[in-house]
Amino acid sequence: PDMYDYEPQIVVEGWIEDGGYPVVIVTSTVPVTGDYRYWDEMQDHIIRWAKVTVSDGERDVVLTGKMDNDYFPPYVYTTSRLKGESGKTYTLTVEYSKRTVTARTTIPESKPLEWVKVQPSSDGEFSIRAGLRDDPDSKDYYKFFTKRMHKDSIYTSSFLGLIDDSVIKDEVAEVIVRGAFSPEFGSSASKIYYSSEDCVLIRFCTLDYDSFCYWEDFEDILALSRNPLFPVSKKIRSNVSSGYGYWAGYGSTYYKVSIPDSLAVH
Repeated sequence: PDMYDYEPQIVVEGWIEDGGYPVVIVTSTVPVTGDYRYWDEMQDHIIRWAKVTVSDGERDVVLTGKMDNDYFPPYVYTTSRLKGESGKTYTLTVEYSKRTVTARTTIPESKPLEWVKVQPSSDGEFSIRAGLRDDPDSKDYYKFFTKRMHKDSIYTSSFLGLIDDSVIKDEVAEVIVRGAFSPEFGSSASKIYYSSEDCVLIRFCTLDYDSFCYWEDFEDILALSRNPLFPVSKKIRSNVSSGYGYWAGYGSTYYKVSIPDSLAVH
């Protein structure tokens, strides 16, 4: 089909957490057409030769690009020479093809969960619930990520696992479902839950307002974009300047939840 002149833009997906190393994926936008695109073509949108720098305000560290099949697309920029610290602000700079993209994020102080419980669900599967106690004297945003050991290669965003503390009082119980991009997600309603003998790793994060805005818009589109009654067509809010995507700082706490076979209904 006929198209206007298209100029690709730089897309950044990056994060750094308290005690963790930065991870950044850099790609270019893909024009929307009616033509089928093969995977070999999509690889052309991976940017492998960018200069990616992260600054903590005291020093600048250039990240190294490498193949990593745990991620999609399977190429990341990272370093072991810089670890995230809560309370610090991190500036990301991506330079490529005479363009410069920048973003800033802050790592909030991490907070623990009060409790985590496994409960039987429908069709012999299980849900995981967690209790969160909020500090009424501070403004906080929370997010869950999940990973099933031996089944998922990376942590994925827990579907609808985003919380603004303005909608909760003191303590709230949250259902932690599987990530929207886990294998088989969406093939049936039960696939958002877990199976007997699953070992689930939960990453519970605090995040700043800009990162919350990105994930809120992302989840709105994911949940409602195919709904003809409540279509979502808004642009995702982003802290990335001169490009697209997000650069997020997370204060993270980790939990390991094993679902014993004894809970299953035989």
